[in-house]
Amino acid sequence: MARILMSRPGEGPKSAGFSLLELIIVLILLGMASVLVAPSFTGGLSGLQLETSTRDVITLMRHARSQAIARQQVFRVVVGEEDPLSAKYFLTNEFGETIKERKLPQDFQFQVPDELQLPLTVSFYPNGRSSGAAFGIKHKQGRASTISVDTITGFAKLEKKSSTER
Repeated sequence: MARILMSRPGEGPKSAGFSLLELIIVLILLGMASVLVAPSFTGGLSGLQLETSTRDVITLMRHARSQAIARQQVFRVVVGEEDPLSAKYFLTNEFGETIKERKLPQDFQFQVPDELQLPLTVSFYPNGRSSGAAFGIKHKQGRASTISVDTITGFAKLEKKSSTER
């Protein structure tokens, strides 16, 4: 004969789960916390994009220098266009013919010193030298980085980073 176990309220094993109310409260708290934390993640993403974009421009300049030395020809990197909001940069040969074209991510633009205008052209010569330059890449939130190209060595490098420039 089979026995059916029955328990009276308060006598059986305790439930090991969560109530629906407890789950709803936890989800509300997680949602509120994510709203507070989300802006810091987007700021970190723009900083990462700025660093990546800066390194991409520097890499193209180093490529231009090495091609100038290897082929014994002048190569140029043209930064920006006449449009001040332009975010394009180009690798060209000595005749101005475009070899590679790149673009900065959305909301980024080039900055040049007041005495210069876009487009800014940096020439790389067969002896390893360059025409030299210093310019920046800026995000609309104010984060910026500066690239400098040495005239004697022709090396491009990240000069400084600033998150407070506006």
